[in-house]
Amino acid sequence: MQWLMLLPWAALVRYGVKRPQRRMLTAAALTAGLLISMASQLWLLALDGQLNLSTGLPLHLCGMMAVLCLPLCWFSLVNGYMLLLLLGVPGAVLALCFPAVIDCSHPLLMRLAFCRVHVLILATAMFRWHHKKPPPMDARSSFLLGNGFLLITACVNQTLDTNYLFLRAAPVGTPLALLIVRGYGFYVASLEMLCMLMMRLLCDGYRLIAGNKSACSPRNRYSVPCTILNQD
Repeated sequence: MQWLMLLPWAALVRYGVKRPQRRMLTAAALTAGLLISMASQLWLLALDGQLNLSTGLPLHLCGMMAVLCLPLCWFSLVNGYMLLLLLGVPGAVLALCFPAVIDCSHPLLMRLAFCRVHVLILATAMFRWHHKKPPPMDARSSFLLGNGFLLITACVNQTLDTNYLFLRAAPVGTPLALLIVRGYGFYVASLEMLCMLMMRLLCDGYRLIAGNKSACSPRNRYSVPCTILNQD
């Protein structure tokens, strides 16, 4: 079901990038979809009395990415765009493959809102990709920014006794559950190593797809080295 939801949004993005007027309408549709989807989740939680600091803050990866997508629909923010491509896209794909939806009295509506948020993260990445070729992938800065977000979230978890980013407990039925059984240190270290590897592969993959073989060349005046797990 969740992958079928992507089709109309992908078609809208494809339609909307051809003319400036269409791009404005597409950006407005993506923004409205994101806001409605996030508000729907909060509303459903509030109906059951589950809306609190442990559920309502955008401190899960895809929650933060959904918030980041709002300005990205309208502005070309290079660092934000790189974060979206290197962290938001794989995070949304994994969330759609292994949905960890909060239990509530309206599970179908919650699942629809959950899936729509993650589909719109992918649609926003497509929109930015078609609107402008992807910038050189500086995986180092994205990795540092991601770790800064992780540190802030860990402090919030410690202060509020929450489980954002699933740093304290992994959701059942996801690959994360296989890592945390080996212990918390192994869990966090594995997440860091997997993140570095994923960013390196995506960095190369995006450049290959874009046909920009020299994106990381020192001679490219827009380039910055892509050095996560560099084999040089």
